[in-house]
Amino acid sequence: PSDFSGFTVDGFKDEFEKLVETDSKSIVLDLSKTEFIDSSGIGAIVFLYKRIEKKNHKLMLLNVTGQPYKLMTLLRVDKTIPFVDSI
Repeated sequence: PSDFSGFTVDGFKDEFEKLVETDSKSIVLDLSKTEFIDSSGIGAIVFLYKRIEKKNHKLMLLNVTGQPYKLMTLLRVDKTIPFVDSI
């Protein structure tokens, strides 16, 4: 989404749950169209990451730019969840 904040995060709970249950070893979230993220959005991604890691699977964030990039690097999310430019 272009806005991944407290207003929109709840709409992704079911989709994130499906990602946790998948058998895929690597999951890539495409953030190329995300122009704004807040602590709720980051919290949802970190929560997803923790659940995926428990299954020994990997989460990567694709095309993190602009405000989301600035905030996530400030909070050091990139030190835990890899940012990638392509798949």
